[in-house]
Amino acid sequence: MVPTLEEFSRLLGIPILDQTPFSGLEKILKSEEVAAALHMTKSDIETNWVTRSGIKGLLAKFLINKAREFLKVTDVHAFEDVLALLIYGLVLFPNPDQFIDMNAIKIFLTHNPVPTLLGDILHSLHTRTMKRQGTLMCCVPLLSRWFISHLPQSVLKNEQNLKWSQRIMSLSHSDIRWCPHLKENVIIIDRCGEFPNVPLLGTRGGITYNPALALRQFGCARRDGPHEIVIQGTVFDYDNDSQSLRQRWVRARARELVMPYLAVGPLIVEPEVEGGTPQIISYPDMPTDVEELKKSWIQLREERDTFEAQFCAERKKVLELTSQLNEERRLNAYLRPKRSRPWEI
Repeated sequence: MVPTLEEFSRLLGIPILDQTPFSGLEKILKSEEVAAALHMTKSDIETNWVTRSGIKGLLAKFLINKAREFLKVTDVHAFEDVLALLIYGLVLFPNPDQFIDMNAIKIFLTHNPVPTLLGDILHSLHTRTMKRQGTLMCCVPLLSRWFISHLPQSVLKNEQNLKWSQRIMSLSHSDIRWCPHLKENVIIIDRCGEFPNVPLLGTRGGITYNPALALRQFGCARRDGPHEIVIQGTVFDYDNDSQSLRQRWVRARARELVMPYLAVGPLIVEPEVEGGTPQIISYPDMPTDVEELKKSWIQLREERDTFEAQFCAERKKVLELTSQLNEERRLNAYLRPKRSRPWEI
């Protein structure tokens, strides 16, 4: 069982917009843009910008005072907008310094917080699990609400006054509400283009999201286990990306999608063995001799043919898996109206 985009969207009452979610690469917001969104003046924002841990933002105390001022003059729209930003910065994307950072403000202005919320929660859960300590820096109330939505009423009522650990440990798979409030016309996001999983970027790092592991929560089932290509995972921190996973992630997708981007600096050859040391190759000077140019051209053509063969082989695997997944979807769509499942009662 895993949190999903569709469940978070339903719990929050916020749709997932058909646009690029927060990536951290958005343009720097101008003071007048923030001021217009919050019904303030440009000078109000500029005089109250503060920096915490290298990130620019606004103190919650300042916004709370402005909300009270708007409430006194019965400016309801301004009060609601400032209150909404406070909820974004203190509840949805919390900061320990009572500080509404620039990331929270950017997400607030895009009106598309669900993908970033799920990325933050999954990344925080993974990080704290690996470290075996620390505080979850994510929207804990949303995670708690999602968890409770899958529990049976007998656990929530707690007539025997048991501890949470005692109540949960006694549950079996038949007790779980696998797909509560599942709608027939809901659109399930289970891939990103041709990639078999969904890359999510939170405010502190990135992680891959694999809905193929949660098909039962959508009222579907698999005939066999998911393929290893489907469930491959990647996770990295923005502040401590010692293995350059973010860059490697971007380069891998750029190669798959044939996306041109400016190559600067030395060429870094990734190690074949995980944990190995990358090989750094400086770019040679451009040859000027005709024979050297011919040799370089032949070498590049051979490398191109090799890469094309590898790409075709990998693409064939992806197409086979996609065909298998589509067949399973058709089978589930055919069987679903004809029989009821115990976990949907």
